[in-house]
Amino acid sequence: MTYLRSRRTLAISSAAIAAIALAGCSSTESEPTASSTSITASSASAQVKAAPLAADEGTLTAAPTAQETQTGTASPDAALTISDIRIGIHDGFDRVVYELGGTGTPGWSSEIVSTANQQGSGNPLAVSGQAILQVMITGSSMPFSSGVEPYAGPNPIEAAPGGIVTEVRDAGIFEGTNQTLIGLARPDAAYRVFTLSNPTRLVVDVAR
Repeated sequence: MTYLRSRRTLAISSAAIAAIALAGCSSTESEPTASSTSITASSASAQVKAAPLAADEGTLTAAPTAQETQTGTASPDAALTISDIRIGIHDGFDRVVYELGGTGTPGWSSEIVSTANQQGSGNPLAVSGQAILQVMITGSSMPFSSGVEPYAGPNPIEAAPGGIVTEVRDAGIFEGTNQTLIGLARPDAAYRVFTLSNPTRLVVDVAR
């Protein structure tokens, strides 16, 4: 009788140990933490887009000092579509680069505003920050006319924390003008707008 009780006790103990081991293994495999591997689209955008830009993005000069409305004239043959948008970090200023495909060179009209409405529809546009640098790119063309693959990345593009630029939004083309909005951390920022070639780019520098 003692022998049988000992075997029963041993069998129960072995089963209990196996169950505990199985439960421990199952718990480890079924509870991976999402935070260790997941990343949101906005944070991925900031990591990829908000970084030092290459030297071929133009000569790096001192931070801009002008705050007034700035304009430029598109070439007569301009028919351009935005194919990429980048946010870069430089000493003393942030840089937004609109890469354009198509023909000709772009024009622009830019000013700092407190609110913005979409051209054509008049719908209000939400932009993060304390002010908006509205950049209207003239000489723009719809992709089906320019034959250019349009920018298809995040919209808006979030900038890395700590700079003057908070985000960049493409608000679309209407009657040959592409409306873009640059969110600013403060409304009194100085900026400059200019073009680069090979490839065609419109560059906006904003002083920190």
